[in-house]
Amino acid sequence: MTPEERLNRLERIALLFAKTGFRTRNKVAEHEVSIKALINAQMLNEDRFAKLAEAQAHSDKRLDALIDIVRERFNGDSHSDS
Repeated sequence: MTPEERLNRLERIALLFAKTGFRTRNKVAEHEVSIKALINAQMLNEDRFAKLAEAQAHSDKRLDALIDIVRERFNGDSHSDS
């Protein structure tokens, strides 16, 4: 192989490396965008779940209060019948 052929071969290899590096950088950038979107979606879901948990706790307290009222009235009525 002549020096010129070797140089041409090295230039082709270098070009292939450069193209591969460019494609890889583009893919990494696409993945970064996707990862950021996933992180944002997860953060929104965590906020929603936290609000849902708060609402559930509030509903549980109100339901407990209602159960107490019903028990008091039921127990009160049963004592007055005796």
